Amino acid sequence: MTILRALPFTLFLATFACQSAPHTEPAQAAASNSAEQDADKQKQEAEEKRAKEKELANKRRDLDYAKIGLQTNAIERQMRTMTIESQVHDAELELQKQKKELELHQKETAPRELEEHRISLDYQIHRAEESKEELAELEAMYKDDEFASKTKELVIKRGRRQAEMADRNLAVGRREFAVFENHTMPERQRDLEKKVRDAAMALEKARLEKQKAMMELDVQQRQADDKVKDLELEIAELEKKLAEGKK
Repeated sequence: MTILRALPFTLFLATFACQSAPHTEPAQAAASNSAEQDADKQKQEAEEKRAKEKELANKRRDLDYAKIGLQTNAIERQMRTMTIESQVHDAELELQKQKKELELHQKETAPRELEEHRISLDYQIHRAEESKEELAELEAMYKDDEFASKTKELVIKRGRRQAEMADRNLAVGRREFAVFENHTMPERQRDLEKKVRDAAMALEKARLEKQKAMMELDVQQRQADDKVKDLELEIAELEKKLAEGKK
């Protein structure tokens, strides 16, 4: 009798156990999957953190190099500026020198040398005229003289020879003066004027080179400054992300 009363309760427990068993296994599986997902997420976050830390370290290193580059750019700018300004200064001095030489030639050298050649030519002219006058005097002196015919002939012959040499010398002097006045002096003038033009062109070229170099240096300076600023901004952003990840 007691056994029969206990049987329904036993069946109830068995039925309850059978109904409860299927619900326990899915719950355990879900908990396991959630734990795995959490582990994967933590692993991924750790990897992302390491990647960001590595990127941050690289950015800091690049920033150090960029700052060094900024300093070297400043030194290079100073060196190039000194070199270019020296070239411009030398070109200015050369132009001044050539202008002074041209002015000296026009006001002093050319007139003096031309006058020296003119004096030399005038001397030759006077010498030729004197030789002719002396010959005429000799011929007049010995014209009516019946004595010393040999002496007369010798003196007149000598006078004629001197007059002839003076004429020949004068002819050469005239040609030399013409060449000097019409060719030598103008050629010197053209050469000096060309030197002035070349010096002016060299100065203009040096100034353009300076302008071009200054523009290039300014661009390099701005690029170096921008690179430092960009790296500093990127580093600040990475540091912010890493700080937020620790919270």
